[in-house]
Amino acid sequence: MRAHELRRSPDRFGRVCRRAPGSGAARPTFPQGEQDMKRHCILWAALSISTILLAASLLPTRAFAQGTDSALVRGTVTDSSGASIPGATVTMTNDGTQISEKAITDQMGRYIFQVLKPASYTAAVESQGFKTVVRKNIILRVGDQTDIDFSLQVGSVTQTVEVSAEAPLLNTVSAALGSQVTRRYLINLPLQDRNIAELTYLTPGITEVSGCDINCTGGTNFASNGQRFATAEIRLDGALASTPEGGEGGSTNGRYQPSVEAIEEFTVQNNSYSSEYGSNGGTVINIVTKSGTNQYHGSGWYFMRRPGLDANDFFSNATGTPKGTYRHDQYGGSVGGPILRQKTFFFFDYERTRDNAPNTITTSVPTAAERNGDFSQLLADGRQLYNPSPSAVTCTGTGINRDCTRAPFLGNFIPSSLWDPIGAKMMNLYPQPNQPGDVEGFGNFAAKVVYPSHGYQFDVRVDHDFSAKSRLDARYSHQSGESDNPDPYFLESTKYQTRTRNFVLEHNWNATPTLLWVNRIAVMRQNNPETTTSSVDPTSIGFPAVLVNNTYFNEMHFPNVSFDDGYQALGLTNGCCTDTVETDTQWLIDSQLTWLKGPHNLKFGFEKRIFLNSFFQPDNTSGDLYFGPSMTASDVFNPDSSQGNGLASMLLGFLDVNSAGVTARPHVANKSAETSFYVQDDWKATGRLTLNLGLRYEWSTPYSERFNRNMFSCFNCDSGVFVPSVNLISQTGQDFGVLPGREIFGTTQLATASHRHANSDLNNVAPRVGLAYRLNDKTVLRAGAGVYYGLNFATNWQYGARAWNKYVSIPSSLDGGVTPCATLENPFPLLSDPTCKTPGPFNGPPGGKYGALTNWGYDDDNHGSNTFRNGEIYQWNLGIERQLPAQMVLDLNYSASRATHLPWNYSTENRNFIDAKTRETLGPDTLSTPVTNPFQRLFVPVNGSTPLFSYNDVSDSIYTNPYVPYGDLLHPFPQFPGAFSGFPLFVASSSYHSLQARFEKRTSHGLSFLGAYTFSKFLTNSDAGGNAWIGSLGFVGAPQDLTNLRAEKSVSGNDTPQRLVFAVAYQLPVGRGRPLGRNMNHVLDGIFGGWQANSVTTLQSGQPLTIFESNNTITDGHQRPNVTGNPCSGTDIHAVVSASLSGGTANYFNSNVLSDPQPEYPGSAPRYFSNCRVQGINNTNLGISKRFIIKENTYIEARADAFNAFNRPRFGPPQEAFGDPTFGQIFSQANSPRHGQVGIRFVW
Repeated sequence: MRAHELRRSPDRFGRVCRRAPGSGAARPTFPQGEQDMKRHCILWAALSISTILLAASLLPTRAFAQGTDSALVRGTVTDSSGASIPGATVTMTNDGTQISEKAITDQMGRYIFQVLKPASYTAAVESQGFKTVVRKNIILRVGDQTDIDFSLQVGSVTQTVEVSAEAPLLNTVSAALGSQVTRRYLINLPLQDRNIAELTYLTPGITEVSGCDINCTGGTNFASNGQRFATAEIRLDGALASTPEGGEGGSTNGRYQPSVEAIEEFTVQNNSYSSEYGSNGGTVINIVTKSGTNQYHGSGWYFMRRPGLDANDFFSNATGTPKGTYRHDQYGGSVGGPILRQKTFFFFDYERTRDNAPNTITTSVPTAAERNGDFSQLLADGRQLYNPSPSAVTCTGTGINRDCTRAPFLGNFIPSSLWDPIGAKMMNLYPQPNQPGDVEGFGNFAAKVVYPSHGYQFDVRVDHDFSAKSRLDARYSHQSGESDNPDPYFLESTKYQTRTRNFVLEHNWNATPTLLWVNRIAVMRQNNPETTTSSVDPTSIGFPAVLVNNTYFNEMHFPNVSFDDGYQALGLTNGCCTDTVETDTQWLIDSQLTWLKGPHNLKFGFEKRIFLNSFFQPDNTSGDLYFGPSMTASDVFNPDSSQGNGLASMLLGFLDVNSAGVTARPHVANKSAETSFYVQDDWKATGRLTLNLGLRYEWSTPYSERFNRNMFSCFNCDSGVFVPSVNLISQTGQDFGVLPGREIFGTTQLATASHRHANSDLNNVAPRVGLAYRLNDKTVLRAGAGVYYGLNFATNWQYGARAWNKYVSIPSSLDGGVTPCATLENPFPLLSDPTCKTPGPFNGPPGGKYGALTNWGYDDDNHGSNTFRNGEIYQWNLGIERQLPAQMVLDLNYSASRATHLPWNYSTENRNFIDAKTRETLGPDTLSTPVTNPFQRLFVPVNGSTPLFSYNDVSDSIYTNPYVPYGDLLHPFPQFPGAFSGFPLFVASSSYHSLQARFEKRTSHGLSFLGAYTFSKFLTNSDAGGNAWIGSLGFVGAPQDLTNLRAEKSVSGNDTPQRLVFAVAYQLPVGRGRPLGRNMNHVLDGIFGGWQANSVTTLQSGQPLTIFESNNTITDGHQRPNVTGNPCSGTDIHAVVSASLSGGTANYFNSNVLSDPQPEYPGSAPRYFSNCRVQGINNTNLGISKRFIIKENTYIEARADAFNAFNRPRFGPPQEAFGDPTFGQIFSQANSPRHGQVGIRFVW
């Protein structure tokens, strides 16, 4: 997926499940051909109805099964001598809803509650012959698993002993690691735009990813315990709120994020050893929404950001550029309460956002003189224009010795007789210059444009207790957003939309006091349409209709007209994503049966995930038209970059050679699945020791495409084609010897309904083991180890296979630029006509008609092969947790992981590369020498041969030529002159070791804090899997030598030796009811009372840098330089930045220890340098709030937040391309300058 991922688009098929009027049932409506989706909606309706009927009809003391959005409490009831008391009744009452749940102790005096919703509880224990014990204010959080024991005194059951309770601080049941963020932090900590994803970083072991902030891929883009970025799983009320990334697969996207006001708790588990979790990198984020209680409660809020609250960024300040005038508004309300008291409860919230992001466009447009053919002002800078007309071209020599030059335009004036009619009209589609510009006229236009965006979202939750044994919870969430990218000056404007719907239905049933059953069904659906509109019909200025109405598209867009010499592009300028339509739908069905058998808490579970991805990304549907200066330079074959001009080339109608075409790409509709079964035994072996024993089996069903427009590669299949031996002679007569005849292996396999594009990995057995040993009431020792399998890399692929996906070239010249062929008026000439005057067909993709020989003569970049497998992840930890005075807890852990069989990035998909020894021996000049083409006779008639392919399908293949580069014939699969690809190699690995500390103080005396410290080492040989486009990992993910992947091992690009994050919420002790001024009058309290200060401070080591060659000379790799020492110069970073701005000599790197390797040889520099890093993080976010109490539980709160409060710039990485003139200079700020946010909340 491209970088536009974050603003991508809706369902191109319009599939919706709509509710029938007057009915709670979902009635599906389908466009024609949507049979897969129809079956799923019918399944959903049937399961929903059956679950509701089951819940309504069953009446069977409830201790619901442990779920992902709940807490577990267990313990032992004894008498004063320590003897167990069987048959005692333990009652847990939710203080908000007054709903009680009961458990009966067994023969050993044990009890358990497995699905307690996060809340404040009161526990009561009674048994005949003993006094009743009551323990109040038991605060339970998401994922809490703790022991609470009771000791009863002899007496009457009517006598009550009240125990002073402290909230459980220790996890005494599980070996899992992570952190919990309570509502106090959610509401009070400064969160920019109230984005809860920032709370993820409060967990030990989690670090920010190099080159990308938390919003990338929807909130999962962080590195956790040595795993790759964007592999975490997000669960909302137990259901998945993340889906596979919509483009490449192998990573996740957070699809929905509720409002802060709707969230009860936020929990991160990054070493979870329960077998309930799988199909992810080992990290799970659990978010639980608020439920209604027996009292009506609600809130209203309004937050905003304005330019006066923001600082300017460092580089804008340095260059005198004023800061932007960004405006953001965020407001909404919530209400919750009873529908039927102590029975049915609801919660509803609604929020709107509105943004206005202004932007100043400074660019270059044609001058009035240039519109009239007068380019004389270019001569002031020595830029001469030359006439590309055939009559003005003079050639000498033949073959590779041919040399052609053009005649100059006198005075750089182009006579109107040579103007192309369409090119001249395009010149006048530009707005007139409104700035003086430089000597050549560049920078002569400026305008201000505002990019508005707005959206809303809401959540509706209903909880109903049928009885003490049966409960039903349901939630529906909806989000809608729209942003505009207007372009009033350059013809095309784009609108981005997002529609997200998430529904979950969960039923809990306690069949017997020891048998518990939880069923859940959920669906997440996101539509992301991206619509581009054109202000000019291209046919109105002479373009042919085929550009806007052909076999693949019928859309009125202006072509993407681009230049590389500084001029503003026209038309479709948003590249890949014009009119993208995407719909992702994910179904989740899971069931868990829990059986309490003596000391064993047994869980048996099943989970099914079905992912449907419908995608259409047509690129520039009216074509890419590139006009460069080379067509108006003197030398035809070796143009001088100081000559020529792109606008002049456009005025003449001369496209650059091999630089124009139209993408023909179909819709795709993919389907994949994840299936798992698991068993878990949480065994309380002794009163102090709990063992967590689990086993999970899961497998991935790789994607299939609804219309079978997929292919996959078979690298060892025989094509049945024999190519005879041939004596290879270069164009200059050099003898390269005889190329032996050979049977050609390597074929393309076409997918069918029963023949998928990949194999299934059926070996994914994942054992888990953990222990929690209570040394005493304040200390717990924990250890655990487990096996995980990474998210399926073969979830989906956004494009149709190569046979159905083609870039249809516009052949501007067939002889390198001497003679024009295709024109703007006739972009697809009939090539059999040597004059190129006859309109030809629009030669779209051939489809699968050539079977196993599909794509011969081209790159065969398939995204599938029979080499698929899931990555294997091994995690383990050992630690101790200690409860301290004043409601504090300290948790210290050694946490480690190792991963194997991870997918390398796309650079290893290609198997068609030349081995290193051959490359190094022959060198680049020999490899690129044109020699006799033995494949030509298969593509065009040669000496009476019968071609295997229709000429229209292969006319732009280099194998129709008599000569091809020698290196193409040395490939393992020479029938493909470029790549022959399948899945990437699943051979990447990583290792991670860390010391982690979590320290927390729960609220007392108005103070609470939460901190996380990580000291770690992270090694890997590849950081990026499918989506190398995220962050700064794309280029460096490519190895130097595909035959020596071991040499790529280094510290990870996300290696972060130290990280500390510390969050504080402090209620100042001044005001009514507080230690200072307890009885203060209301006037003084309104001034001095009710204040609270909040902060989040982050300190983090810098992440490592890479250095690569600006002039790569490795044919199939990405070369790095040789290095003989520490490449970091040690120069102060502020001096480097100052020199970068002023042209000084200070440099971040020491070039004296770097040198260029020989051509085709890898350099000695590692993939990343552990001793050379970017600037680290030193950031503080501050917040202050003031509450005005109206009455009990009703108040108004005003607050102000500052992000990067001290406005400390964190500079971006230096330029890393060795040999580039800007190498080692810094031109960017990696963090945002100070931003301010003010808001007001009304709570009742």
